[in-house]
Amino acid sequence: MARPVFWIKVFAPLFLLLFLVGCWLNWVLARPVGQVAIYGEVQYVDLEQLQARVLPWLNDAFWLVDLKSIKVSLEQDPWLYNVTVRRQWPDKIHLELVERIPWAHWNDGYLIDEQGVGFNPGFKYTQELGRHIYVKKDTLAEAIKFWHDLDTLSQHLELQLTELHHEQRGSWQLEFNTNIRVLLGRDNIAVRINRFLWAWQYWLAADAEKLSSVDLRYPNGLSVAWQKLTNQ
Repeated sequence: MARPVFWIKVFAPLFLLLFLVGCWLNWVLARPVGQVAIYGEVQYVDLEQLQARVLPWLNDAFWLVDLKSIKVSLEQDPWLYNVTVRRQWPDKIHLELVERIPWAHWNDGYLIDEQGVGFNPGFKYTQELGRHIYVKKDTLAEAIKFWHDLDTLSQHLELQLTELHHEQRGSWQLEFNTNIRVLLGRDNIAVRINRFLWAWQYWLAADAEKLSSVDLRYPNGLSVAWQKLTNQ
């Protein structure tokens, strides 16, 4: 009769420990979210809309909250470039927001961020960025590369690109801070750009105030249109 008593003494504490651990796990897993901490400086994100997006996902217990779904839902906000979501014991959800930084105006009402991604800001963005790009969506990446390459080439000439157009028929048109339009056409763009930069450096810059446009749509030359003189 001593043997059953021995086993009871051995297993009873183990069963009690397992029971307590089970109760603790049940309490932990069922614990609701107690706090949501938001990090990151945002200027244009609508925080009320952000709260409305995240609240439905917080009805689950803390350890069951679907972090991936929260991230996907929040990144639907056009101004959010990236969202990091993580748990912190015992009941806190961390949201780290990275807002898009506008780099250029795109067409009418859209913006391009510093990563070269076009987006709809959701409202009329009136701040002047000094860059305007008018191209279709499928030409946007090419236009941004064009812009950066041209900026590099023209920096030492004190020329700053302010507008870039890609016309329906594939022609490129530029406008600089000097209010001079440059017509490049569709073909041999790199050659024509170099021709314009050479002409600007050795000839055109001296008459910049009188210039209206420069047409480079010629095999080996260019033509210049001058501003109309107004009677004093």
